[in-house]
Amino acid sequence: MRTHYLMEPGSSSKVRLLVWLVKKDLGRGIVVLRDPSGLKEVRLVGGRAGDLLKLPCESLVVIEGCYSVDGLLVESYRVLHKPIEEPGIDYTVLPSDVRVLAKYSPWYMKHPLWMKIIRLQHITLYYIREFLYSRGFLELLSPMVSVAGDPGLRGARKLHTKLYGVDYELTSSVIMYKQVSAGIFEKIFFVARNVREEPSENISTGRHLVEFTQIDIEWALASLDDVIKLAEDLLEYVTRKLIVEHSDLVYSLNKEFEPLKPPFKKIRYTEALEIAKKLGYSVEWGEELSHEAEASVANYFSEPLWITHFPVISRGFYYLPEPSDPRYNMDFNLILPKGYGEVIDGGVREYRLEEVRKRIIALGEPIEKYSWFLDTIKKGGVPPSAGWGLGLERLTRYIAGVEHIVLATLFPKLPGLPKTP
Repeated sequence: MRTHYLMEPGSSSKVRLLVWLVKKDLGRGIVVLRDPSGLKEVRLVGGRAGDLLKLPCESLVVIEGCYSVDGLLVESYRVLHKPIEEPGIDYTVLPSDVRVLAKYSPWYMKHPLWMKIIRLQHITLYYIREFLYSRGFLELLSPMVSVAGDPGLRGARKLHTKLYGVDYELTSSVIMYKQVSAGIFEKIFFVARNVREEPSENISTGRHLVEFTQIDIEWALASLDDVIKLAEDLLEYVTRKLIVEHSDLVYSLNKEFEPLKPPFKKIRYTEALEIAKKLGYSVEWGEELSHEAEASVANYFSEPLWITHFPVISRGFYYLPEPSDPRYNMDFNLILPKGYGEVIDGGVREYRLEEVRKRIIALGEPIEKYSWFLDTIKKGGVPPSAGWGLGLERLTRYIAGVEHIVLATLFPKLPGLPKTP
């Protein structure tokens, strides 16, 4: 139906555009038009221009004509769709309030910046899949509900539903499904959609969502170093490919972006605690670092930072304790610099039946909820494994260099903000 997109270079040759009418200035005959390539302000000229200007905003039209020094000469047009009511939202300008962006995301996502970031996310996910496929990982489809999800959500709350009168949880993590799947295929990953009710105050961190996407990998018989190296290789591959093949897109969003170059610095939780205290943050042993303390520790090194070996009491039941000091897990977080925070969480998995039982009970969880998983372990269905989850929206936010994750998310659900689309 169209011969050209709006953002293609104009010429005097004829064009057929398929566009939405976004905004108009009747006095000057100027309109803002939109198509998948972005927004463009043009002056409409010619005999049919006046009639086209009478259409309501968000009309979808086919325009035939040509570009001239005076503007777009409209030779003919055809209306494909007209709104019953104009939206009344000027999405050519993004408001600074993230609550407004989330509430009216179906409109503000039409802004060129938001559109570019979502295109960047699409390409990033493509390269993530490309890399994992090349390393022999099998992509699986993740479940949406479970009789029991991850109890180690660090302040977030699981959401519940009913299925045939039985209590189920919406997927907050695919951790147990990953471990079982690794016992079948050995190397697997999910592009998993997760839902968690985050504390309302987390809207201000810039990196928390209620509904988010996680690249969840699991690797049977892998070590801590194996999966850390895999994550570093993936991030190097993806960010290098983005610059090699899509530098115009990346640099139009973030002029300071540089491909990630591992290996990244590694410190243990105890060392991170000492640095945080030196930087003025009070954190007791066994507690999570606050978002501010975590960001300051990462900035102290000015590069992506692995924090490893968190206390057993601070995390979920699925990490294997360190043999030399069982107070600590064999786990890790990758923290991005410049305040972007945690982007990867993972470690070596606990797979021993009695130890898993003890950890679930210690977390105050009803043991019967996890009967399917415990029975699978008992009968040899859960092997030793290691893995991690990478937040896709968080990685997109970092690459695009935007302050808040709202712009790195389609139809964002933000902490403490109900009734958003």
